Amino acid sequence: MVSARGRSLVALDGSPVRGGSVDLLLEAVCDGARAAGGEATHVVCDGLEVKPCQACGPDATTGFCVFHDDMDGVYAALRDAHAVVVGSPIYFDAVSAQLKLVMDRCNCITPLVRRPGGGEGFRPLWPRTRRGAFVTACSTRHRYDLAERSVRGFLKWIGARWEETLAWQHEDNDAGSVARDPALLERARALGRRLIEAAPLEV
Repeated sequence: MVSARGRSLVALDGSPVRGGSVDLLLEAVCDGARAAGGEATHVVCDGLEVKPCQACGPDATTGFCVFHDDMDGVYAALRDAHAVVVGSPIYFDAVSAQLKLVMDRCNCITPLVRRPGGGEGFRPLWPRTRRGAFVTACSTRHRYDLAERSVRGFLKWIGARWEETLAWQHEDNDAGSVARDPALLERARALGRRLIEAAPLEV
């Protein structure tokens, strides 16, 4: 087993419902990471004060963003993370508004900059060495692949590689109904263990 000491997993929770299925799945992911010897930070996007991205353009700032709000802590957590797991219910084939605010504000992790010789280009602030995953919950009548596509692009933008999606598709409308599927919760714990134990990706 690879030592996970000093490694951290960040779970970005886009659900507005505490105790809901996405919430429970991300808690299981975090439990698995901690059981493996790592640290886990469960970021509830609904509790953050976050301004929407204003598309500042190239060379907007030498830091992460021109705005300083609760995203400052999110940037620090993502910068130091060994792995990132994104969770959201499916709203109109997409992630929640709470999560989308956070995702959009992470545009500055791979900012648009002016090149010395002219022109513009994107420059990642850190290497793509992290591993990532998506956790979601939705009706059996709804698709989640479009939201997954957005999350996969987001993970790439913040220096992570998507590796897996865990989806709780259910017929009921009960908050936290994933508790009736202990096998999926165990898969979530196993995902947390695997992500925190896996070696960093090679650049």
